[in-house]
Amino acid sequence: MHLFMGNSEVTIDQKLSQEEWERKKFSLEMDFKERELQISKNRLKVEARRNILIGLLVPIIVALMTAVPAYINSVNQQALKQLEFEAQLITNSVKTGDPDQAAINLKFLIDSGLLGGKTAERVSKYLKNREPGVGRALPPG
Repeated sequence: MHLFMGNSEVTIDQKLSQEEWERKKFSLEMDFKERELQISKNRLKVEARRNILIGLLVPIIVALMTAVPAYINSVNQQALKQLEFEAQLITNSVKTGDPDQAAINLKFLIDSGLLGGKTAERVSKYLKNREPGVGRALPPG
């Protein structure tokens, strides 16, 4: 079927295919816009998840930064108290006025486990190298 329009001749098939092409073009553009919208939504979801993760990690890191030094300080305080206790035991055990009795008292502290670690090693070394009748002793009192 032919249509006559002025000097040009246009077939109905050509007119339909032009309309179909426009519909197809519009459909493709809509699909493209929908995909762009979906990509934007996905990007927002990822950013929201990242922000939530950061919001959760920051307090955890702050808590660790507070807890770790507090724990280390606690351990150091315990070690210091242990050393003070051992020093007090040693001081009291040598307050005999007699170096041999002081050595017996020190050996008792080591054997009973009241002195431990490096302190016990140093006192043991002292006792091993000490000559009878010679050594450290403080006046009783």
